Amino acid sequence: MCLEEEMIDAEEFRNCVKSYVELHDEIAAAAKHLSELRKKKDALGELVMGFMKHRAIDECELPDSGGKLVRKQSKTTETLKKDHILQELMTLINDETRARASLDTIYGKRQVVAKEVLTRTKR
Repeated sequence: MCLEEEMIDAEEFRNCVKSYVELHDEIAAAAKHLSELRKKKDALGELVMGFMKHRAIDECELPDSGGKLVRKQSKTTETLKKDHILQELMTLINDETRARASLDTIYGKRQVVAKEVLTRTKR
């Protein structure tokens, strides 16, 4: 079977590739469907949140399906950008050359992880 890592013959390889491609296509179709569902949910969520905000409603009980909808604020932190780091380093060091060298050192020490992957392209 395809799930073992031992040597397989050409026929088993063809069957494994066929199964792989079928699963890849099935996953791609499901991901597309899921994306469409998320877009619809997000659009409805905007309407619901707008209504709740307009009426100053923070919580909405859901007796039919259980639980509740809660309107609250979510916070995320922006990713670090090279320009922002350089700007801050120049403020601290007062020397653009040393700041750039420090930034290059920091970025040069970042670990790069490489692994082999299998990708599928279509004609």
